Amino acid sequence: MKAFLGTLVNYGLILMGVKRSASYLASVQITADATLNCGGSDNRVTSGYVKLPSGDLFFSLFEGRGSARDDGLVIQFEGGPGASGFDYPFIGAGPCQLTPSILDPNDTTLSPSPYPWTDYANLLVLDYPIGTGHSQSAPDPIPPNSSVAAAQDFDDALQSIYATWPRFKQQPLILSSLSYGGTHIPHISSTILGRNNLAIRDWWKVWKATIRARFIKHVDQIILGNPFSDIISEIHHQWDSSCKTEPHMYNDTICSHMRDNLSICQDKLRYLIETGIEDSLELRLDAQETCLGPWSKLRWDAALRNRYDRRLPSCEAKDCHWWLMPLVQLMNSEGMKTILGVPAERIYRYVGPAMLAFAANGDMMQSAYKLLTPVLESGTRLLVYSGLNDTAVPYSGTYSWMTRLPSQHLHQFRQSQPIQVDGRLYNGTVINAGRDYTLLAVAEAGHLVQETHPRLVQAVIKAAVKGQNYDPLAVSD
Repeated sequence: MKAFLGTLVNYGLILMGVKRSASYLASVQITADATLNCGGSDNRVTSGYVKLPSGDLFFSLFEGRGSARDDGLVIQFEGGPGASGFDYPFIGAGPCQLTPSILDPNDTTLSPSPYPWTDYANLLVLDYPIGTGHSQSAPDPIPPNSSVAAAQDFDDALQSIYATWPRFKQQPLILSSLSYGGTHIPHISSTILGRNNLAIRDWWKVWKATIRARFIKHVDQIILGNPFSDIISEIHHQWDSSCKTEPHMYNDTICSHMRDNLSICQDKLRYLIETGIEDSLELRLDAQETCLGPWSKLRWDAALRNRYDRRLPSCEAKDCHWWLMPLVQLMNSEGMKTILGVPAERIYRYVGPAMLAFAANGDMMQSAYKLLTPVLESGTRLLVYSGLNDTAVPYSGTYSWMTRLPSQHLHQFRQSQPIQVDGRLYNGTVINAGRDYTLLAVAEAGHLVQETHPRLVQAVIKAAVKGQNYDPLAVSD
């Protein structure tokens, strides 16, 4: 009987959603179906907007090359919250990457990516949430200012994507993000799972269905890079990484001030999270001011080293990534706007107003990783990779919450010791290699592992499409 009901659902006979259904509140508007050429073969890029009540969610679909067109769908977006998802596609994940000119280091061009994800899968890039990059909020409704509301938008958008490209229904679904994506993805994956389960449970509503049904699709794999998933872990380990690990990120005066503030911060966070009252805006904002206020008031160049990669010199936030300004120039260029079908008057900003909206709502004050328990129990794989030189979201904080996340994988993960990896793809460690719950530590990387280790991240994608977590101990580099 259960199998029969599942068949009915997947043939589009059942209607259901948790608060709202994507079937009538979202639709895809394709603005351009173009080719992107950067000196190699033409690469098909289809762009447009998912029209939602809260606004227009911008996307670009970089089609997989050859047979990869039918092998899987990777949905990639950034963190922030409010940072554009188009950094990864143009620093190696897409078919064309930004490349500094040999003659002029201040000039960049597009050249073929040596390790594009599109060799193995379709790459769908989102400016997520609404209020990010080329995504635009609607004139009257308030755009989402929480991971909960944004996740509902994501699910609505995904249902419309399936309706527009039915071939993706039969392909593996991989969700990939980094940084604050470690908060977004637990909400997204749990929303998808919850709505799917509700649809199956209330199968009898098929007889009352009057609009297009929900398509049930399992999230096959989650891939997180340097994820911000637990505010308690991150605050404590950020201080450890910045002020106790050599080289220190701040001088003794700043570190002392941060340490004095740490205990008060942790007490407020425990009261907020462990007592389950995260819905209190007043308490969230109070904890945010105590925990993040001192860090946010520091200028980035007050750090003695680059917070995203401690191997590099101190920098202003806008100068910490060499590709940032070239990416903004590229996305605002007439040629790229034509390829993407973006109106000439629309201004692309790498960090959009969504960041301010989420901060005003205290969205960071949560332990989102806990939402992954039912998702993992349903069969979704999780692979996390982290650069050891990142102090913005340090590896130790990620390891901390991964050793506490309840699931059928936890005992095995806690019993696994880090195994040293010295290979061509990366040097570092792996925990729980070859299992469905894996952590990679990359020794010579910072916050954006894709920037320094594109071949490694491509290997992670290649394995995910095949239904596996990348295992450096079993793969010949």
